[in-house]
Amino acid sequence: MTRLRARRGSAMLEFVLAGIPMIFIWIGIVQMSIGMWHYVVLQHAVKTAGNYLAHHGSFYIAAGNTAPKIQNAANVLSAAAIGFPANQITVTWKATPAIGSTTTVTCLLSACKTNTTTWPPTAASFPGSVITIKADYIYRSALFMFVPGKGSVRFSAPNLAGYTRQVVLF
Repeated sequence: MTRLRARRGSAMLEFVLAGIPMIFIWIGIVQMSIGMWHYVVLQHAVKTAGNYLAHHGSFYIAAGNTAPKIQNAANVLSAAAIGFPANQITVTWKATPAIGSTTTVTCLLSACKTNTTTWPPTAASFPGSVITIKADYIYRSALFMFVPGKGSVRFSAPNLAGYTRQVVLF
């Protein structure tokens, strides 16, 4: 009986020493995994939108099809960006023709979905022109909500960026 009394409370002490730090490690692993998932999905979505624009150049229009608009590419990007709120992604569309000046449009993805600007512009829709798309998303993690012993803390949220550079093919 004296042996049991000597061990009393050891499970609680072991949990405090090992369990609580492990909970924070698990939360950290989950939050980092979610952040990496966001990064991969955003990069895939931007590349998908870039591929869409690269395959809809001047030859596509000459074949009797309508010229693509920013809203078409934004809808492709939004469909591929699973789990992202459209009002938190800033997209920069850049078209560089083989001869001429670069055209740039920046908008939130939610606003891009209603933008009827022809993209790429006529001068940049010929094969060999370069289309660049950059999407920025600020990742707000639950990992930053508190620091033990300090209470609430405000960290700057990391910026996740998806980027693609595509050459108009036809």
